[in-house]
Amino acid sequence: MTYSIVARDTTTGEMGVATQSQAFAVGSSVPFALPGQGVIASQSMAEPMYGQIGLDLLRGGFTAQEVLTALRSVDPHPERRQVAVLHVSGDLAVYTGDNCVAGAGHQVGEGCVALANMVSSPEVWESMVATFETSQGALAQRLLLALHAGEDAGGDVRGRRSAAVFVVRATPTGRPWHDTVVDLRVDDSDDPVAELDQLVVRLARYQDVVRAFQQAIGGDPVTADRVLEELRLPDPHSEPDHVLWRAVVAGLAGREDAARALLTELADVAPQFVEVGRRFGDAGLVDPDLLSRILPGVPAPTAG
Repeated sequence: MTYSIVARDTTTGEMGVATQSQAFAVGSSVPFALPGQGVIASQSMAEPMYGQIGLDLLRGGFTAQEVLTALRSVDPHPERRQVAVLHVSGDLAVYTGDNCVAGAGHQVGEGCVALANMVSSPEVWESMVATFETSQGALAQRLLLALHAGEDAGGDVRGRRSAAVFVVRATPTGRPWHDTVVDLRVDDSDDPVAELDQLVVRLARYQDVVRAFQQAIGGDPVTADRVLEELRLPDPHSEPDHVLWRAVVAGLAGREDAARALLTELADVAPQFVEVGRRFGDAGLVDPDLLSRILPGVPAPTAG
């Protein structure tokens, strides 16, 4: 009782799944992804076997269609399932069982496939494909645009409640924790895709800030400082952790007055993050002498 899109970015090779439903926590049951191998959406009367074992079969060298054929052959009720499989090569396969609740169907597009059941009309999956094919930007954002299109076309006849987006890399880095690009869920909301929109933006900004902070403490604070200046980070009320990292990077780059100003403002709204900054020195992440000069409560050094 869900609609989903499975797709691949032909430029980066990234693969992803996005899904929305009136069901609770759709992200816990529909999307499956394995970096370097493929992604799968399993829905309708969902059977997790298609996702969990399907990814293992892709890793074992099966084509997308071979995965579907093999798993349908051991499924006691394949007529109830709706499944899409995307291999890292771009190979796609999709199946809608005869007993899926109407309206149910799917459409294959350029590098994508949309599938839906218990929706208002075929326009749901058709509009998702059309939107994805004509959209630009990061894969997660394009997937969410497709979900919006499905909702605008009528969506789940019962309404909306949960949504998820899952994107993985095409080529593993050897560090699995870096190979998932986006993995976000909204489990219970009046407008789950709109919330995912905001989370995807915040995730991208968070990842940028963390990378810059690591770059700064790794020995290149000037470049990191320039990156964070261009990001125009939010005020301390909304994301105080970002302000802390921003201030430390500015201090490491030699802009100690700017760092102290940021931390003074932070101390007024989220003093616990200033305390975290003090602990950076104890942990050896940042020079304690620098922290003593920029943290609130310690007088700024006088000129001369």
